[in-house]
Amino acid sequence: MKTYPSIPGPKKAQYFKGYIFQKLDGSNIRIEWSKKHGWHKFGTRRRLLSSENDPIMYNEVMNTFHREEAEFNKLAKIFKEQRWQKVTAFFEFWGEHSFAGVHVPGEYKNLTLIDVAPYKEGLLGPKDFLKLFGDCKIPRFLGIMNFNPELIRKVYNEELEGAGLEGIVAKAGKGHSLIMAKAKTKEWIDEVKARYSNKDADTIINS
Repeated sequence: MKTYPSIPGPKKAQYFKGYIFQKLDGSNIRIEWSKKHGWHKFGTRRRLLSSENDPIMYNEVMNTFHREEAEFNKLAKIFKEQRWQKVTAFFEFWGEHSFAGVHVPGEYKNLTLIDVAPYKEGLLGPKDFLKLFGDCKIPRFLGIMNFNPELIRKVYNEELEGAGLEGIVAKAGKGHSLIMAKAKTKEWIDEVKARYSNKDADTIINS
């Protein structure tokens, strides 16, 4: 199952004109769909997810998945209309009080679609993603803007309307030529530094 790429932050990202989305604060979950088997394989960002290797996360993800059956049926219908045989769909798994990938057990969670990768095609570009999935549960789209020092500053200072507590993700291009970048808010960064050691905080902020 395809894994989700790392998104560079301001220090490593290139500047470009792209589609800007709210960045949700949660855990990356990937789910594989195929025309033959339907939704059949679940994973975190780096490993497959099962009741044996992570029963708490698995149960919470599956509970959310089953609760949102209508939304997943809607996605599957779009996949079939596009005549895709197999797709890896990427979601942000989050609750109201989730922070830096840590979740409150038992809290109401969401699975919000953030990207789609048809088999061997790479990730859809943001233009096609919005065209196909704009009526589904996706992060807030903030517009087409230049990802540059000025935008990064505005996000950091929480001056960009609609950005999440964590910040934004910028995307341009498509498939294997897709470009992505992220910028985070001062409030989110300060909270990470307050909760974690310097080493752990740097890892989380740059992840």
